[in-house]
Amino acid sequence: MYLLFGRREFLVQVLLFSAVAGAGAAVGRQTRADQENDPVYQPGKDVKAPKLIHYVEPQFSPSSKEAFVEGAVKISTVVTREGLPTELKVISGLNAKEDETAVEALKQWRFQPGTKAGQPVKVRVTVEVDFHLL
Repeated sequence: MYLLFGRREFLVQVLLFSAVAGAGAAVGRQTRADQENDPVYQPGKDVKAPKLIHYVEPQFSPSSKEAFVEGAVKISTVVTREGLPTELKVISGLNAKEDETAVEALKQWRFQPGTKAGQPVKVRVTVEVDFHLL
């Protein structure tokens, strides 16, 4: 699934990939401790991927613009049952500054949670943020 976002200075392209998964889901009201122990799924079969509903654009650093740096930052994240990105980890980066700004922006993104059998569940996805000068 590709989600494209444009801007005068660069294009940010987001791609959600499946990654590592868990098994089993508890349904109903859960305590915080129960939620922390929720299994983590991957998209596929009866598990639907989270959908991006609120996007915050990462800033392209001035030094990278001047050096004509372009590329992608891939970040693994678990989207919670509330649609919040957690457990963010850079899988492959561009440079320290762009990696940091991509992670900081992703922390502010909000998702419609992934579901299994119609119930919200934690889903691990990889978000790819491409930085391209226009």
